Amino acid sequence: MANVVLDRVSKEYPGGVTAVREACLDVADREFVALVGPSGCGKSTTLRMIAGLEEATRGDIRIDGRRVNDVPPRDRDLAMVFQNYALYPHMTVAENLSFGLRLRRVSRDEIDRRVRETAALLGIADLLGRRPRALSGGQRQRVALGRAIVRRPRAFLFDEPLSNLDARMRVQMRVEISRLHRRLDATMIYVTHDQIEAMTMGDRVVVMKDGVIHQAGPPLEIYDRPTDRFVAGFIGSPPMNFIDGRIAAREGAPWFEAEGIALRVPAPVADRVALPAAGAAVAFGIRPEALEIREGPAGAGAGMEAMVDVVETLGADTLVHAQAGPHRLVARSSARIAGGARRVALVPDAARWHFFDSETGRHLG
Repeated sequence: MANVVLDRVSKEYPGGVTAVREACLDVADREFVALVGPSGCGKSTTLRMIAGLEEATRGDIRIDGRRVNDVPPRDRDLAMVFQNYALYPHMTVAENLSFGLRLRRVSRDEIDRRVRETAALLGIADLLGRRPRALSGGQRQRVALGRAIVRRPRAFLFDEPLSNLDARMRVQMRVEISRLHRRLDATMIYVTHDQIEAMTMGDRVVVMKDGVIHQAGPPLEIYDRPTDRFVAGFIGSPPMNFIDGRIAAREGAPWFEAEGIALRVPAPVADRVALPAAGAAVAFGIRPEALEIREGPAGAGAGMEAMVDVVETLGADTLVHAQAGPHRLVARSSARIAGGARRVALVPDAARWHFFDSETGRHLG
């Protein structure tokens, strides 16, 4: 297996387009790291630079301590799994699995043994004689995984491998890839635009935007302690609620005020958060599950009066879309909540308040 390090790596294209800016990342041996971000954020370019399919403009890429910027892709001993499977249509499953080994002049007996072991591991042993056109999307993805596994590379690189599958198959395949990671005890770097995939699969999640790594850390750390407003809004489904307003002082205590809203900042929050001086512009953030829905009034400064707009029943959970003054908010509850327009109080959990600087977006915690 392998340790992969990016040291201030940048990628610039002709015309002054910068795809990746000063990326620094240390992927530990046998770690599963998920790169996530919106389309065009530079995550796939980062992966392709690690693979050697793109040349880094600046910075160093090291695998097990060896600088590989000038090493051809075939000599980096990495396996890449693509979104479109990249299978040879005229070859059987067995031939697709063995192709890379045949190019490396591995013995026939060894090829046969590895192909059968890999096929059994992935549950495709009965498909070895079929061609890709006779396989479902999920089966093709397993073959693409198998072609990477059979090589026994130093690390696996995944470029949005589940994007072409339907929702049910994506859930099944992400569980299977996570199991494979444990069984193979392998280094894996996984690119996705789906933050649920990143959160459920990665030992660490790397959040990117506009070519910049905004935050890297364990999934729950990213979720509970985002470094800025972008990360807080991108990670989580539904995303975090934001209300733009100002800090005010009333009777010596801090309050958050916005149009139609006045919330007294609880003492534990005021002690934890580096609040700016009264009058400063901030954004208040609260996750949907941290909003309690009360049918009666919340009490002065304790909650927000809101008008229920839409209720989405998801089965185990209910999403309540409500309007508090000009602000649209979403609350998540495990209770069964009836639909219909009515006034409710939305009460933020005092342990889960977030504040962000209005100019920089930086988290003030």
